[in-house]
Amino acid sequence: MAILEVTEDWVRRVVDGEVFGRAGEWAGKVSGLRADGPVVSAMLDGIPVSARILPDGIAGECGCSADAPCAHAVAVVLALVETGTDVDEPDLFEVFRVQDPDWLAARLAELAAADPALAERLLADAEDWETLGDVADLRAALDEVLDELEDEASGLGEYDEWYPDGEALGDLLDDAAELVPDLPDAVRELADHAIARTERLLNYENCYGDGVTEALEKAQDVHLAACEAGTPDPRVLAERLASGALESGWGVFRDGPARYARVLGEAGLARYRELLANAPVRQHGQDALWSSLHRAEKAHDADRDG
Repeated sequence: MAILEVTEDWVRRVVDGEVFGRAGEWAGKVSGLRADGPVVSAMLDGIPVSARILPDGIAGECGCSADAPCAHAVAVVLALVETGTDVDEPDLFEVFRVQDPDWLAARLAELAAADPALAERLLADAEDWETLGDVADLRAALDEVLDELEDEASGLGEYDEWYPDGEALGDLLDDAAELVPDLPDAVRELADHAIARTERLLNYENCYGDGVTEALEKAQDVHLAACEAGTPDPRVLAERLASGALESGWGVFRDGPARYARVLGEAGLARYRELLANAPVRQHGQDALWSSLHRAEKAHDADRDG
């Protein structure tokens, strides 16, 4: 692997000046920073953000609606720059990504014909990619529904009461739950995205009724199931649960430590305790979170001793 030199000046050159300015202000808020080759992921204000560092720019993904790369993704890259971590440039990938798809398919088929193990692996990966496509389609459908609801909310008058219909959201989340056994980690990210966007919808002061809050509860259930079936990083998960519970006005992850105790394990519970102990005094719902953490730690100790 070649090393791609990523510096603050490089970031400044490849992104819009206004985006760079906002990203610089937010870089200090980044937590749970992880780098896997050219892909960097982290949490920013309780929202998961990922950024892929390319030779000529940054491709990012998060819950906001800004054009890519958004300031959140750029902030994550700037936070990485501050750590002094080198970034591996995927030379082979960059060569393949510009080749003709038909040529690549023919070449893979030729290689697989002489290697049954490779053929089996490629077929399995193809099935996974098809399922990943289903997850991507679900995300697009969720965003479409949420965009429509947010348009409704933003178009109301100051004293209008709005009772949004959450049935479509609930149905899409049911579809997501069915994909948990096949691609739990991808569904976890999808559910996290749905949680963040649904909270944003509920923050409209004229939002009434149970439709959207029920969808928010369902999204959290899907998130838990995906975490239990997948392989989330325990410390990163603890950071998401803690920030979500402390910053949410809608009870998100309110019993996070106890519900996620098996997934968090010793490392995740320790990180959650650290975050809760360092949270500002009287931040939202701390007593309930401490109670949940104590129950989770007790259950973990019992499982370990048993």
